[in-house]
Amino acid sequence: MINYGITGYGLNSLGHKNELQRHPLLRGRTKLIVGFDPNPEAQQNLKKIDNIKIAESFEDLLDTANLDAVIICSPPQFHAQQAIVALEAGLHVYSEIPMCLKEKNIENIIAAEQNPGRKYQLGENYCFIPEVLYSGHLASSGKIGPTVYAESEYLHDVSYRWKEGNYGDPNTPRIDAWYQLFDPLMYAHSIGPAQVALGGINTPEPFMEVISYANNIGGYERDPICSPAKAFHVGLFRTERGAIAKCANAYVFAREPTRMMIQVVGRTGTYECYEFGKPGRLFLAKDHIITKSRHRKGRSKIINADALNEVVSSVEGLYYGGQARIIDDWLTAIEKDQQPKFHSQIGANFCISGIAASKSARSGGKPQKIKIYT
Repeated sequence: MINYGITGYGLNSLGHKNELQRHPLLRGRTKLIVGFDPNPEAQQNLKKIDNIKIAESFEDLLDTANLDAVIICSPPQFHAQQAIVALEAGLHVYSEIPMCLKEKNIENIIAAEQNPGRKYQLGENYCFIPEVLYSGHLASSGKIGPTVYAESEYLHDVSYRWKEGNYGDPNTPRIDAWYQLFDPLMYAHSIGPAQVALGGINTPEPFMEVISYANNIGGYERDPICSPAKAFHVGLFRTERGAIAKCANAYVFAREPTRMMIQVVGRTGTYECYEFGKPGRLFLAKDHIITKSRHRKGRSKIINADALNEVVSSVEGLYYGGQARIIDDWLTAIEKDQQPKFHSQIGANFCISGIAASKSARSGGKPQKIKIYT
């Protein structure tokens, strides 16, 4: 039984707690023994949980007897320092995205994870969505040949997060939100999946250069709400071997439902899914033969849920089962003393790509080199 604590008790924390208690992959493996959130309303919600300690501070949480691990769900500006302190205290860490907001903190997290036996997992659960896992399988198995291009989008209108009561119009009072602290690609959800699509879930392919642009055109009267962060952000990334990825994220974008998609192109095939949870399409070419209709010879297949399940075992739950999968990977790493999929160096490759994309966009599209941590 792994005794864990939660810092930051909002919707994400509630989702973690419920899945750890009830999900068939996870239940019976953990016990929540302490929680911390400085918000009085969150504290009242924590008090509704039986037999847990309500910490007075994050340091008080870390001092809890028999604590093994911490799930960090606090606002992003606290992720880095809380992860570093928890790892240095000898605890395992699961951190929500982003890993950190400043490049200088990346090396500190990597160094802190080097404490013997400590397991850090960056919670990029979108990489564990079935369609992304399937893309990674095609890449790592060579079924579509060496990968050439990946495309990933997370176009999410989060305007409601700046509104009193989470709904309203431009005249509804606005509240501060942590989204204001960084540009959309730094929030990830497209970078990680693109790296997995190019290299596979076990060896996501890191980026080494980016050209990026951002704008506020989609905002109300060009008001992005999230200023100084931008409303829409797209980056064109390159890997060391020359593969290319296009990633796009949005905070204010007139689309319902949210657009979340993945595409991977290989030398001998392609897979596209333009909406998670809906059928995608796989095309496998036959060499470089062209038919009389002037198309590449090959065969196409609709990849529905049944076809996905042949490669990616079906898992119910939050984010198409992605949340349970990534938590299961972290718990298994703790139980078996092995590395989780998204340990600090893999997480660093996701995080630094978003930071570099932000620098490029704010410089008007000047190319930025990206450090590779693995």
